[in-house]
Amino acid sequence: MCPAHLKGSQVKLIIAAIKPFKLEEVREALTAIGVRGMMVTEIKGFGSQSGHTEIYRGAEYAVNFVPKVKLEIVVSAAMADQVVETIQKTAKTDKIGDGKIFVLDVKQAVRVRTGETNDDAL
Repeated sequence: MCPAHLKGSQVKLIIAAIKPFKLEEVREALTAIGVRGMMVTEIKGFGSQSGHTEIYRGAEYAVNFVPKVKLEIVVSAAMADQVVETIQKTAKTDKIGDGKIFVLDVKQAVRVRTGETNDDAL
């Protein structure tokens, strides 16, 4: 059993913003390495590319927010580096706007059905 001040530090939350057309390929790659679940949200945002202009029915307009998909994945700390590497390798197109990946410590995870906590809840 780990000390109370380290409780939950063995679980990581990985948040990735990727291009929408890469979602299925990333999901398949993560499933292949043993990821058992993830949450997916359609989002809009901007980073380095800060939007672009498009022409619609002859009129040019600015697209300030670019569509992305946000993945939220909770895994054991031991698996986090492999998950990040898999997302990076699979989501990469070598073009601006490929996305970002963030890794955070999870203080506590609880499985609603059983009450299991942290690593056991995954």
